[in-house]
Amino acid sequence: MTGPGFATLLACHVLAGLVGFGALGASGAFALAVARARDLAALDAARRYFSPGRNLASRAVLLVPVFGGALLGLDPADARRAFPWIGLGLWLAAVAIASAVVWPAERELQAGLAARRAGPPGPLGAPARRVVLGAAGTTLCFLAALVVMVAQPA
Repeated sequence: MTGPGFATLLACHVLAGLVGFGALGASGAFALAVARARDLAALDAARRYFSPGRNLASRAVLLVPVFGGALLGLDPADARRAFPWIGLGLWLAAVAIASAVVWPAERELQAGLAARRAGPPGPLGAPARRVVLGAAGTTLCFLAALVVMVAQPA
């Protein structure tokens, strides 16, 4: 399928995936910095990244199946192929990991970093490690989905 509507939806689908999964990966990178920090001065960038509030960029992953479903609406024949359903399964796994592991641990990091202006990072290590591991899991799901979407197996 081609055309401006298809191209626009495909661009939105890809952009939502890149922004959402990119933000989840960035959360993992900043959380790794927190886990490895020996003093609070090393946490300045992480404190800015994990400022209080929701990481809205990572929530862009929630738009991926919306645009994917719209793409299937434009080309219903693809709904009979394996790749959209494999991709949806991988997306579900990634969102389950983000919802159960990454986002709750991010909130713990936000609260911990906001409260700790002096002293060693101490108890921030556990939520930081959960963010790192969860972000790694979502990144693996994203990479697998990317391969599936490009290869488009029957």
